[in-house]
Amino acid sequence: MKILCLIFASCSLAAAGTNSFRAFDSYEVMLEGGTAHTLVVDAGREHLVTRVPRGYEATVDAGTQSVAFNEETGSIPIAMRVTTNSPGVLPGDDTLRTNALAANPGGDFLQAAGCATGYGPARFVDTTRSLDPFHSVRTRHAFVACPEGIVEFTFTSKDVDFDKGRVVFNLFLSSFRVEKIEQQPVKMAK
Repeated sequence: MKILCLIFASCSLAAAGTNSFRAFDSYEVMLEGGTAHTLVVDAGREHLVTRVPRGYEATVDAGTQSVAFNEETGSIPIAMRVTTNSPGVLPGDDTLRTNALAANPGGDFLQAAGCATGYGPARFVDTTRSLDPFHSVRTRHAFVACPEGIVEFTFTSKDVDFDKGRVVFNLFLSSFRVEKIEQQPVKMAK
């Protein structure tokens, strides 16, 4: 299992001016033994931390403030995108539904409901889009309100892989947490 994380230099968030977006690998010792590979994203004054699913690679795109997680077959990609929209609060289900459908042109709404993350409650929206008369793809968008904006997670799969993808995605969401970046005092030169 090869896990690769491309790390790009910090860049300014367009809407936030002085905030930066960068990511780096980290490893945590698990209570049950062993270590877990995590990805830490610095987004302004917060660390957004999540486990990299086993068998997945992470690719960071600082320009779009996003991370793509892909496994070898590419059949169940997961994405994470950070925005400065609605800091601290999620918009209503109608807005989340509109955002999910806009990201899936030609798609249809399936459902919206609450879900959990390691950080706190979130909302998800499921959409579907036909590929042909016999096949379709489903996308789950999960939205988490953080102090500086919204973090959106998605996974897309063919209908036949959706249940498997949902398990991986739920484990991924359960590992997500937000940690405030502690500012170190600046020492003044004498």
